[in-house]
Amino acid sequence: MQFMTREVFDLLIMAVIIVGLIAAGLRIRADLTRPLPEDDDPAWAKDDTDPHKPRQ
Repeated sequence: MQFMTREVFDLLIMAVIIVGLIAAGLRIRADLTRPLPEDDDPAWAKDDTDPHKPRQ
């Protein structure tokens, strides 16, 4: 383990951090660019106890 100097260890740590940031960025981009689901009305919105009357 003679090659494992302080500089090499620091380089490995920096490489792991950079790879993690890239993976996190790709995941966030995938989450933000995915198509949204259909906008169905929730069940509570269909049970209207005080329906609006049309204006005359």
